[in-house]
Amino acid sequence: MEVELTVHNNAREFLDAVGKPLYASESVNNLILGVSTRLEKNPGSCKNPFFASVINQSGLLILAAVMTPPHNMILAGEDNFQKGFTILFSYLEENNIDIPGLIGPKQIIDRVLKDWLPNSKFDWKVAMRQRVYALRDVTLPKTPPESFQKARTEHIPLIASWLQKFEAESLAEDNPINPERAGRLVNGGFLFVWEKDGEIVSMAMKTRPIKHSISIGCVYTPKAHRRKGYATALVAYLSQHLLDQGYHFVTLFTDLDNPTSNSIYMKIGYHPVCDFEQVNFR
Repeated sequence: MEVELTVHNNAREFLDAVGKPLYASESVNNLILGVSTRLEKNPGSCKNPFFASVINQSGLLILAAVMTPPHNMILAGEDNFQKGFTILFSYLEENNIDIPGLIGPKQIIDRVLKDWLPNSKFDWKVAMRQRVYALRDVTLPKTPPESFQKARTEHIPLIASWLQKFEAESLAEDNPINPERAGRLVNGGFLFVWEKDGEIVSMAMKTRPIKHSISIGCVYTPKAHRRKGYATALVAYLSQHLLDQGYHFVTLFTDLDNPTSNSIYMKIGYHPVCDFEQVNFR
């Protein structure tokens, strides 16, 4: 057989089997590595996760897949990744494993759209075009550093609302306000805010710590406070804070349909790594 599919029992088995080749491109693969690492540390945080890898005759990884229902399946690949499509998707169909959609590097998703989806049962749409950025050195803006704060307990009700609005605006997800989740994130030290005249005006979250890097996500500023540099300053100071903690670099995703965010992150030191696409199945 030219390629072989392995379905792994858990995140630890998956990372033991393919972590090394994925870490060879850590910035590109930060999403699949971050999700897998989180499930390795907390296996009970997701019901029925799926982990799979496809290797070639030489024992080299060509395609990896991770899915945490109800979220889209994450794909990562090496050279000749397309040779893994048939065996992976045939297994999913034969075992009636539902796939809500796919997310991964653009070159992989584009080949799925070309080679596999036209002959599948799925109706689909490209839901988001993203770009992965990485930063190793920060250019801090000329703003007061004391405005950078870790989110506090009294911020939880407002942050719960902001998380819901962020997901609606950026991810097109219609989720209810969830104060319990906001409380876990705030009390766990994951959320940071920018404060102006005693009022918080922007938020960002550290997420998916892996071997050498960590990501920033959920960057949100209410409409009344936008275009004033608050999010730029917050992300800059949070990035520096994370580098100071010992991470080699910091990554984040941007929406390619939002040119403003792409330009402001580059001004503080982020550099493009690769493009991602998200495809939703209807």
